[in-house]
Amino acid sequence: MNFAKLDAFMDEMLLRGYPGCELGVSVGGEVVYRKNVGYADHAKTRLLSGNDISWVFSCSKVITCLAAVRLLDEGKFALDDPVSKYIPEFAHLKVRDNKTGELRDATKVMTVEHLFTMSGGMTYEIGSAPIKEAGAIEGAGTLEVVRAMAKMPLSFEPGEHYAYSLCHDVLAAVCEVASGMKFADYLKKYFFDPLGIKDMGFRPNEEQKSRFCDQFIYRNGTNRAEPVPRANNYILSPDYDSGGAGLFCTVDDYLKLITVVANGGVTKDGYTLLSPRAIKMMMTNHLHDTALNDFAITRLYGYGWGLCGRVHINPVVSCSKAAVGEFGWDGAANGFAMIDPTKRVALYFGANVFNGIYGYNFIHPYLRNLVYEALEI
Repeated sequence: MNFAKLDAFMDEMLLRGYPGCELGVSVGGEVVYRKNVGYADHAKTRLLSGNDISWVFSCSKVITCLAAVRLLDEGKFALDDPVSKYIPEFAHLKVRDNKTGELRDATKVMTVEHLFTMSGGMTYEIGSAPIKEAGAIEGAGTLEVVRAMAKMPLSFEPGEHYAYSLCHDVLAAVCEVASGMKFADYLKKYFFDPLGIKDMGFRPNEEQKSRFCDQFIYRNGTNRAEPVPRANNYILSPDYDSGGAGLFCTVDDYLKLITVVANGGVTKDGYTLLSPRAIKMMMTNHLHDTALNDFAITRLYGYGWGLCGRVHINPVVSCSKAAVGEFGWDGAANGFAMIDPTKRVALYFGANVFNGIYGYNFIHPYLRNLVYEALEI
């Protein structure tokens, strides 16, 4: 292993306008690379230490999908189950006509698979009236808020297209019903506690809040990051577990979890987080050609969308050094998660920079290929 080029690239992140970032890589279940660059705060009084905490935003989707696939593998629900089997409000959905704006009854049934694959026809309008009204009710939790989402018009018939949306928030609510547990409690019992993960969750305590990183917005034209108020607007009520964007964690805890998945789903002490069959299910594209085109033109050529975010399907097109079947996702503040069960590689890049188009289109894929080059696999 030769990490010289990777080290140099990480050291240059400050010159690219990133105030601070972290990278962790594991191979075969062992952490082989861990580096912190820059600061946790705008005032530059706290060097990143490895103990810092961030909202991971849409990197939460990976964790949610892992939990959902575990339940799927256990037979707690099926991909072709109607969402309304678990949340009855989804039995009567409306679709908005894109040309006239008129509403009509949906003619197709939204299924659990549509939630996994972002093909349910939902949007990401977290400021909609139904969500605001539900979130304002004292004690409203995940199910209460998600039930209100059924009042929001779909942008297309379920299954017809791909569109990034609140589908994984709904998936977390389906997990609640199927497991009989609050989603946060399910993750803690079956994912966090067995792996010794203490700094990942939906509601940080006061000590954890003291370790949070500042947040920034990236100006892509000048490659500068400016501070913004620290917040997570995807937490739609105090008791809401946002499966789509609500988790916080340290880089080490995130890497610890995805490392187990990249290495067969079983911990060194024999705890089965996920079965080999469950992991294999996540390594396959589930989008038909029309939906695949919707997804690819957003930025990820050579990738499809499986049961846990993007999935690598064509290395010639992608120019990715990852194996076919590599999967994962990224987040609004430029986090990047990668799981490669074939080569047993896991990678997590932590940052706190919004509007990072440069990060999605250049930093993430370049980092990924540098890692494989360093590992010589």
